[in-house]
Amino acid sequence: MTNFRNKEKERYELIKDKNVSTGKPLFSSGAQMPGCYNGIYRTFCLHDDLSDENLYGSIRESAKGYFAERGIPWHKGLKKGSFPSNHLCCSQSCCMNFLFPMADKPLLLKAVFNHSLTDIDKVLPLFLDGSLPNGAPAHMAFEWIGERDYLGEHIGKRGARTRGANYTSADFAFRYKSNSGIIKIVIGEWKYTEEYGYKDFLKPSNAKDKKPEVRYRTYKPLFEKSGGIFAKASDDFYRSLFFDPFYQLMRLQLLAQEMEAHHEMDAEVVSVVHISPKANLILRNRITSPYLESKFAGRDIYAIWESLLTKDRFNHLSVEELRSFITKEAKYADEEWVEYLNTRYGWK
Repeated sequence: MTNFRNKEKERYELIKDKNVSTGKPLFSSGAQMPGCYNGIYRTFCLHDDLSDENLYGSIRESAKGYFAERGIPWHKGLKKGSFPSNHLCCSQSCCMNFLFPMADKPLLLKAVFNHSLTDIDKVLPLFLDGSLPNGAPAHMAFEWIGERDYLGEHIGKRGARTRGANYTSADFAFRYKSNSGIIKIVIGEWKYTEEYGYKDFLKPSNAKDKKPEVRYRTYKPLFEKSGGIFAKASDDFYRSLFFDPFYQLMRLQLLAQEMEAHHEMDAEVVSVVHISPKANLILRNRITSPYLESKFAGRDIYAIWESLLTKDRFNHLSVEELRSFITKEAKYADEEWVEYLNTRYGWK
């Protein structure tokens, strides 16, 4: 299968100084210098001091402010976590570049996602997330963990729950009124160049590792819940999901299940959407769980996932499709941002 990650690294080495429609390069000359990642200077990384250029210019300060106000850490963040990663293949930065510009633009958000969901009447504020740094209500939230500890992940821990670390966090979330008048919430997972091996999260890494036992106990009651989202609630299927990306999907699907059960922000339906590049064949086609691979031979992760659920609460969308939807709805958007997305994330 094609290694999408390596292809993207090579592509970035070629387009670091590529001009967009404004005549300006994607990154400043200082940022184009190699950056240090895991102790090695790499050409597909931005210079450490300018890693915030991993974010599109017009959202840079507001996105950093949003994370700081909510205590959200940047994945592999620099400057004590206040700046995003300098790795140009960073999934979190990719997600923010596509979605944060829509956080205060409900008409754009509706127009773009209605290409996929088709039933959005009006995008509503996520009032539990408060306001954005510019004072506008948040119509899209990031690293959302739910109003309460629905999954029991805080048991035994001290201090407040943290978004984006140590708890099941949706990369993004938005809320809307459907054409039938029902309030719905979508929580989502964003992938870029990720690919996963065969790590079993129920196997201890050493003799003193008690995390597998805690993981097994934590999610099992919700997985087996009567009327819950999972159709195949046997122990074999439960154990088979402790391999990424299925482990991530299970936790996110359970978070959606419980948000719906508790009518968070008045929602009657809460669903999961998974967004990943169609070009990332390893992510989509490698079945990391031996049990699922034997039960669902020849299916990709999405076909397998849909077959495990009791009802329609999961959708998947490619980054390529989303990019085309944004381009089609450019009348609602900043044309320079649209050009930036098509240049920076315009893999073939």
